[in-house]
Amino acid sequence: MENNPIQQRRNETIMPGYILHLTAAQMFLKTQKGQKFLKTKQDKNNFLIGNLLPDTTKIKARSHFRDPKYHDRMIEYPETSWFIKKYKHLLSNSSVVGYLFHLYIDRRFFKDYMPRIVEFRNVQDEREERRDMVKDVLLKRTGQRLSKQDFFSEKYYYGDYTKMNMYLVNRYQIPLDLNAQIINPGINEIQYGNVQQVLDSLHGYLSVTEDAVNDLKVFPLDKLLTSLEQYTIEFLANPL
Repeated sequence: MENNPIQQRRNETIMPGYILHLTAAQMFLKTQKGQKFLKTKQDKNNFLIGNLLPDTTKIKARSHFRDPKYHDRMIEYPETSWFIKKYKHLLSNSSVVGYLFHLYIDRRFFKDYMPRIVEFRNVQDEREERRDMVKDVLLKRTGQRLSKQDFFSEKYYYGDYTKMNMYLVNRYQIPLDLNAQIINPGINEIQYGNVQQVLDSLHGYLSVTEDAVNDLKVFPLDKLLTSLEQYTIEFLANPL
């Protein structure tokens, strides 16, 4: 993992940020079912670590259980049922549940939330899903059209994550001093030890003040957080 968080994100596949995943994880921990399942401080720590694990490798398609037939698409999302089928015997482990929750949030974020706020268009100004054919990105909230390069930049998509981070850390009391020394119960797609690099990088994503959240370009904050809360409730009812 590179030391520069901004450069690192530019080199990766489109996905929610670390802090946004920890925000959803904190929502989970505040639910009655979440508190019942994760009773101890160690359980909560391991669950939060699990929410970071899928992003600890450069081979995101494998760690996120994405269907290869969609690798040419602008938006890809995990097949959570594949993870459950492979690791159902490990779902009593809090870090494994955290891993699954990360995949579930990614799936709902890209399958349900993103299409509500952006639309990808080709040179014929038609809706387009194939990555190489996308020319522009339409922001549905404002009607603004951006080049693909401008959209996936610090000014827009990734910049919004940066602007939200400090606000989310404070509002949801996200702990950044997690203990990475936990045992991998048998997840083959990643190495648990690599999560320490992610933890070391988290403070680098808190480079702006909390009031920067008032200048988001892509994400309507209230609707985003409401969606995450709804996805959390639905995960607890049925993670598939």
